[in-house]
Amino acid sequence: MSKPIKDRPVAEDGCYYMTENEIRAFQKMAVPSPFDHAAIKNKSLNIQYGSLPEQLLDVYMPEASEGPLPVVFYVHGGGWTMGSKTEGFLGGIIGLIDHGYAVISVDYRLAPKAVFPEFIFDVKTAVRWARAHAHAYNFDPSRFGMAGDSAGGHITLMMGFTANRPEYAGEKYGWPGFSDELEAICDMYGPSMLDASGDELFRESGVPRLSREKPGEPAFFGAVFGTTAASLLGLISPISYVHKNIPPTLILQGVKDGVVAYQHSTLLAEKIAGICGESKVKLVLYEDRNHADYGFNTKENSDVIAAYFDHYLK
Repeated sequence: MSKPIKDRPVAEDGCYYMTENEIRAFQKMAVPSPFDHAAIKNKSLNIQYGSLPEQLLDVYMPEASEGPLPVVFYVHGGGWTMGSKTEGFLGGIIGLIDHGYAVISVDYRLAPKAVFPEFIFDVKTAVRWARAHAHAYNFDPSRFGMAGDSAGGHITLMMGFTANRPEYAGEKYGWPGFSDELEAICDMYGPSMLDASGDELFRESGVPRLSREKPGEPAFFGAVFGTTAASLLGLISPISYVHKNIPPTLILQGVKDGVVAYQHSTLLAEKIAGICGESKVKLVLYEDRNHADYGFNTKENSDVIAAYFDHYLK
């Protein structure tokens, strides 16, 4: 556990919690303004990528480019229950077009209307759509990456770790026969261990957390995924799917994250390094960043992602 926090009491569960002022500041930060795409001239919006009307995506392209472009998909956060392709931290990804990438922002069906793995089906269908339409949009189908934040980070990890597995493909929604494989992925503070006890992780770290867990229920995952059984939540956890052939993985995580304890990222990085070798994963820890921190919604953030993806997609 980290050093005691001055003038902040420890709760009966052994954890620290954010103050009311900190919660208000967090709520303001975690719900950014909708992305304003007016300045991006080369774009195609609200393309239906699957058989359902809510399966939509936006394509953003560099103003001028030569040859087929590498593609980075963006998967928004929002606890699997809210958000859209224009309401997440797209501002921290869109700068990739200045590095010569096409950026595709994806809408997926939300819980509780959609249940796992339907949002995985949606995003995989979007990847297959892009491969099926690579010639029409000047995409290079051999150079696909993906980045997601929070719940979108979880989806991104699941996408990378379950490539071409038919039980997660959802091919009935479109473009069967095309691969959903990704050549590199970036997870930003996504939960990787849904069966883990938040109480234990936050007691260990001493980081002030946003809210309390209900007794016997790991965080709020039970309400989202329809189960509180640790064995089932483990099957929805990306850390359970690490294998030797996963794509290179960049993990960006704030140490002061009060929603997804930073150990989700450190333990995932350790497991990837142990199974795949240290070259397969890069973990970047930001000491002063909270969950959905402003720092992840900046050009500097897209520069960090571009520098990593350049090794694998260019």
